[in-house]
Amino acid sequence: MKNVVFVCTGNTCRSPMAEGYLKSKKQTGYQIISRGLAADGSPAANNSVNVMLEAGIDITGHKSKQMNYSDAEKADVIVCMSASHADTLEALGIDKLKCYVLGIPDPFGGDINTYRACRDNIFEAVDELIEDGIL
Repeated sequence: MKNVVFVCTGNTCRSPMAEGYLKSKKQTGYQIISRGLAADGSPAANNSVNVMLEAGIDITGHKSKQMNYSDAEKADVIVCMSASHADTLEALGIDKLKCYVLGIPDPFGGDINTYRACRDNIFEAVDELIEDGIL
């Protein structure tokens, strides 16, 4: 079983979209979660939900969850949306060799087209990680 954690800031936009996308691929042998470094239990952002529904993926039930040390320790792969997320995890003692950075800007506060572009970038980046054997 490969444990994958997607990480962003609030766990309401990027990481839930990435989690939903990888889960939609229905590949066996994965435990997939998403977390935030500043999560507060909020639902996924409306625009995140809407653009994922456009792609046939339902993340309406998502509630943001705070990243914790146990999540990081159990993870085989930690996919960070930005370098700052990876830097924060490394500063907390998380093995940087587990971390992969996608470099996807935060769409928070943007319009629906900003979220569509973010979604498309996430899908492409996750597909690349799969093709490279990381996921």
